[in-house]
Amino acid sequence: MLTKALYHHQRRECASLELDPTKFEQMIEAFNPQLEGFFSYMTNSIIPKERSTYSVNEAKKSIVELCYTIAGLRNKFVNQYKLEVGLYLMALGATWEAVDTMPKLGYSACANTVEAYRKQVKKEHLAKIEKYFLENVL
Repeated sequence: MLTKALYHHQRRECASLELDPTKFEQMIEAFNPQLEGFFSYMTNSIIPKERSTYSVNEAKKSIVELCYTIAGLRNKFVNQYKLEVGLYLMALGATWEAVDTMPKLGYSACANTVEAYRKQVKKEHLAKIEKYFLENVL
């Protein structure tokens, strides 16, 4: 159910990643009411009760990442999170070899996929800028 919710959000709605734990929980529950309480169950199971509020909030972000990783294991097309990680690594100057190591660990998309995604984002961004100027400046 989680995989279907994230697949729908990414592929059908063409929406960006939702990394905010509260919004993530609302998103998956809105897609499938059977997921109501799932995220709370995960957080209550994984995060110790004695943590500070700040630590709990940071750990919830990690659980969101875990949910994306789990969904990606079940369906290779739920890969937006892995693409973003790869894009981040490339932006930091990681080598292709380093980026290509990450998919083997399940944390990122391969360097070729990340590079193709980077080019697509660049092309779309340029088109959006051109459209904006055509509609608002000229």
